[in-house]
Amino acid sequence: MTPRWWCCVGGWGGREAMDVWLEGKKVRLDPQRALGKGGEADVYDLGDGRALKVFKRPEHPDYMGLTHEQDAAKARLAEHQRKLRAFPQGLPSRVVTPQALATDRKGAEVLGYAMRKLDGVEPLRRWGEPAFRRAGGRSADAVTVLAGLHRVLGAVHANGVVVGDFNDLNVLVTGTDAYLIDADSFQFGSYVCPVFTERFLDPLRLDTGAQALTPVRPATVDSDWYAFAVTVMQSLLCVGPQGGIHRPKAQGARLNAVARVLQRVTVFHADVQYPKPALPRATLPDEVLHLFHQVFVEDLRGAFPLPVLERLRFTVCASCGVEHARTACPSCQPHATAAATPVTAVRGQVVATRKFTTRGVVVHASADDGTVRFVHHADGAYRREDGRTVMRGGLDPSLRWAVQGDVTLLGQGGRVAVFAPGRAPEFLGVDTCENKPVFAANARHRFWA
Repeated sequence: MTPRWWCCVGGWGGREAMDVWLEGKKVRLDPQRALGKGGEADVYDLGDGRALKVFKRPEHPDYMGLTHEQDAAKARLAEHQRKLRAFPQGLPSRVVTPQALATDRKGAEVLGYAMRKLDGVEPLRRWGEPAFRRAGGRSADAVTVLAGLHRVLGAVHANGVVVGDFNDLNVLVTGTDAYLIDADSFQFGSYVCPVFTERFLDPLRLDTGAQALTPVRPATVDSDWYAFAVTVMQSLLCVGPQGGIHRPKAQGARLNAVARVLQRVTVFHADVQYPKPALPRATLPDEVLHLFHQVFVEDLRGAFPLPVLERLRFTVCASCGVEHARTACPSCQPHATAAATPVTAVRGQVVATRKFTTRGVVVHASADDGTVRFVHHADGAYRREDGRTVMRGGLDPSLRWAVQGDVTLLGQGGRVAVFAPGRAPEFLGVDTCENKPVFAANARHRFWA
């Protein structure tokens, strides 16, 4: 699996800071300046607009007692001595490439590299999260991101390079601009990409009798485009081709994940239950759905046709609020109400009573000793369940919310604002994971890392 070095704050597991040499100068790797930590490397802020990615050595504390990982780290470092020195030039600016090599004091051993530091980014995976979409992530913006990413990937291929492990965590988005990261795993010349992500793995790289989702064939330009198609589907429908639950009519015929991939039993199959949190397939034009079926069921390969993306025009139904790219709303509900409607439903021993309905969006909800508390966005403001305004502004999917009684917590990046009635906001500095602030609350307490 690919290292997720951008994910969360980390250091050396209690070890003191160590030194590397970059452009002839000594650089101290201070855990206090750590930007991220992953399976293969740690990342530090250089303070000059760049980040420093340092590969973990076999003796790294994270590998203690893990012989396989230690051997892999040793092999990885040995290859990087040659591969990073031969890294291709001329790749698009939207690829975060090595800018300078970090070495030992003598300059003999490559330990990592400096690269451009990206600020205010979200992993592309966020576009495939239903909660992100409900909170304001628009399909129209996703299309803009994907079209730009399509051009970046095409330019990478034009330079004789294969991404190899193309997935939605190796793409970071700022605004609607997409950047490819983890370039050290790219495939070029004699250097084969050794890592992969199962959800984006081209089935044509597997043996027909495979028992695990482990490729036996190297990555190719076609397998990159297959992964791009997965990314498009995930970003537009919040479900990938292998999503849903296989519920065959015949007893005992349920397939495991490997068999589903090998037999192309995708989310389009009649025996697969479509996941409820995903966006309806009918929100996309038949042209796009047919293309997905061709790629994921019929094994069509080749570059994803960019015009298919560029022709997508999303609109929001004025009646039911569904965002779709069809000529007419596929699931219109013309009688939506804005006021609370007291409706009670009984299912067995469970009684559900509707307390609130809105044309806006509920961005957070929790139960507090039998009391439902929530934050919703309507009429240009974020409001609590009693109608009290917490903050004015447009719907922003990058915001994170929590509720502690009457207190409302709002997080973005590494900062959390605490809004209490009748008091000035309080601010907390917090760690982040995948650029999300790490905090939570219950009825009595608030928690943060």
